[in-house]
Amino acid sequence: MDLLQSRIRLDPGAAVRVTFDPYTSVLALACAAARDRLQGADSELSKVAARFSERGLRAVARLVTPGASVGPDCLSPAELGRDTDVASELGRLRGLTAGELHTDFQLTYGSSMPAQWERVAAAPKTWVRDFADALESLWAVVEPVWRREAALRSREADRVGSAAVRRALDIVLAQAHPRGRTENGILHFPDPEGVDLDATGKVAVLAPVLSRLDVSISNLERPDLIWLAYPVVVKGRETSHEADPAALDALLTPVRARLLRGLEGEQPMSTIATRLSLGASATTHHVDALMAAGLVTRRRDGRSMLVSRGARGNELIDLYERA
Repeated sequence: MDLLQSRIRLDPGAAVRVTFDPYTSVLALACAAARDRLQGADSELSKVAARFSERGLRAVARLVTPGASVGPDCLSPAELGRDTDVASELGRLRGLTAGELHTDFQLTYGSSMPAQWERVAAAPKTWVRDFADALESLWAVVEPVWRREAALRSREADRVGSAAVRRALDIVLAQAHPRGRTENGILHFPDPEGVDLDATGKVAVLAPVLSRLDVSISNLERPDLIWLAYPVVVKGRETSHEADPAALDALLTPVRARLLRGLEGEQPMSTIATRLSLGASATTHHVDALMAAGLVTRRRDGRSMLVSRGARGNELIDLYERA
């Protein structure tokens, strides 16, 4: 079943805050691992889920059941605009009373609580204890990985800062979300809730989580901010040299920046591949990413696929060439 789409109208001049949030990283990893385990996938993530007790796996599985994966607000960090500490967040969860959890369920689901969460609501303290235990067991092995990726998160903070200054936050978010795209200043991404939100005037809080996770988490209910957690970008071959964080290369990656700069008029995909010394699949990958960011367009002409800069791509090139 296809997920609904959430559409968030972003304020180009929004205040932006980047948080370093290991708690949400562990939460995202737990969800991805439980998802693969329940689907019977033979993956590294599925093996991660083997660390959970049976009770822990059931507790996390509540968040990845198709059609009912929206979790109660208590699972978000206590303060969405600040860095987190895993032990403190797990202590907070374990300290919630049954009354506080019932209130949270009512605020989250109202009169349309999914059946699986109704069962949790009957014994909320048991569920939250099992959930916290699962995350704690995972953090014991994830903490060294989190520390090793500190440089990735610092680079991502620089990239986000550059985008905010350049009023191009939507581009960063479209590239960061595993299945996101942007169009006319609106961020689109699959979401079981499928909300339409005008975030003008709200602070954007971004929480880069562990790399290589195909999971994103959001909290769009707050009146003062939007909160988005997404996998930190790994510096691969296309970003093998250090880029000035205020440059287009840092915003798009060097390969995509060169691709965008070199699009004078329409060009066949084969010409782009030759110009960038890339294979066909790699070229398609980078063009798809620029399309998701609303920077290029593509059309078929006979056997050729022609790519050209869109209006937003032209604006971005002009902006950086003036800088």
